[in-house]
Amino acid sequence: MKIIVTIVTTAVVVLFAMQNFNHVPIYYFGAKPMHIRLIFVIVLSIGFGYFTRYVTSITKEEELKKKCRELMTKHNRLKRRFVEEDAEEL
Repeated sequence: MKIIVTIVTTAVVVLFAMQNFNHVPIYYFGAKPMHIRLIFVIVLSIGFGYFTRYVTSITKEEELKKKCRELMTKHNRLKRRFVEEDAEEL
């Protein structure tokens, strides 16, 4: 089954690349157009989007880790206080 999925995926990617192999003009801030193959523009766009998402997710993950540490500290303090109050009642 893995082989069939691999073959089909490869065929789709190859067909997509072949259909998008024409040159397209890319303009950088009004300069002369630079002609690049469309498939490379697509791949670079996907790569840039992935990189941007990766960087933003790292920032979000660090914020969540900090919040988790704060909540665990608060939880441990409350737990200790509860144990101390319980021990005083005995």
